[in-house]
Amino acid sequence: MRRFPLVPATTGDLELGDLFAVPLKGGDLSVFQVRGLKGSGAGAYTHFVAGIVDWRAPALPVGFDLRGRRALAEGVVRFEVFAAGRAEVFGNSDEVVPPVAWSELAKDFTAGTSTEVWAWKSLRRRAELALKKSKPG
Repeated sequence: MRRFPLVPATTGDLELGDLFAVPLKGGDLSVFQVRGLKGSGAGAYTHFVAGIVDWRAPALPVGFDLRGRRALAEGVVRFEVFAAGRAEVFGNSDEVVPPVAWSELAKDFTAGTSTEVWAWKSLRRRAELALKKSKPG
C-alpha cells in the first residue's frame, strides 16, 4: 500500500490520478494530476502527462474536495518536478473530470510526436494562467 506524501524516485512510482501541488503567488496552492504515463520508449522515464486541476486554495484538498473539479489544461511534464522542483505526491483521486482515461494528450504522448514540454520552473506560471482563464467574467 502506498503512503503519502510520496517523493517518487522514477515515473514507475507514479500512478494515474496521483496529485501534487505547486505553490502560487500569494501563498495559495495549485493542484496537478498525473493523467498519462508511458511504460516504455522515448520519454518513459523522464516525462509524464499532468493536468492543472481547477483548485486554488491555501491548503491541499482533502476527502471529496476535488469531486467534479475540471482539468483545465494538460501538458507533458519533466520528472524533475519531484527532484529539483521538490514536489511530493500528496494523494490520488479519480474525482477530477474528465477522467484520466480520456486524456487526449496522453494518447498522443508517443515517440515521434511533437509536444511542448512543461519544465518544473514554468508550472506556477502555467497554473496561474489556466486558473485565471477559468474564472467566470
